[in-house]
Amino acid sequence: MLPDLFKGGTLEMPVEPVPLDLAVRTWGDCMVNRIAVVFSLILLVLSLVDLLRLYPHLLRCVIIWKGNLELEHSVSLARTRNNLALVTMLILCIVADRWDMVNPSFKAALPDEWQLAVTGGLILGYLVLRRLLYLVSRFRSLTADYDCTLRHSVYNYQIVLTSLLMVSALVLSAFRVPDYAVKVVLLIETAAVALLYFVRSGQIFSSRFSLFATFLYLCALEILPLGILVFVCTL
Repeated sequence: MLPDLFKGGTLEMPVEPVPLDLAVRTWGDCMVNRIAVVFSLILLVLSLVDLLRLYPHLLRCVIIWKGNLELEHSVSLARTRNNLALVTMLILCIVADRWDMVNPSFKAALPDEWQLAVTGGLILGYLVLRRLLYLVSRFRSLTADYDCTLRHSVYNYQIVLTSLLMVSALVLSAFRVPDYAVKVVLLIETAAVALLYFVRSGQIFSSRFSLFATFLYLCALEILPLGILVFVCTL
């Protein structure tokens, strides 16, 4: 009797394969993203020796604000730092795009091939705006160590931040932590490093200016550009 119950039936599943464009695509399926990852890894390997040599000086910048002045005073270290900042900036853009740390609505509406470029453009826009604000301020000298330190110290903390985000993302992904949880961790780390950067920048300003002037400079030259970036990312 039981076999008779299974003689008839309707197949509800499609008999043809699901079209590729209707299937769920992951971040790694985009060829542009793959090329960017491979290119950044090659640059990172080529720069690894310089990064290891620079890191003790970067950690000193984390511990005390004078570490930024000391690093800027060394021409060779400052040049190495600037080169590493370019390499790590690409990695930062990849991490921020992969885990949607920079994900305004207008970016999400674009094809996958353009999203990494938009992420990079927004981060680059923050740096350009910050640089323009410094150029119209009294700290635009190209030779004074103090002015150069104020302008370039952001690169010190950007390298540290990128290293932290990259390691955290790799470790959490290896343990199969959900993407939304990884994103929360990365955002917390970013906020912590940004706060540290503001504190160190404020200490550099306050070494020559009053507390009120330091607050005004910090708001106009550092907090404003980052605030605009955060605002754009929430649109």
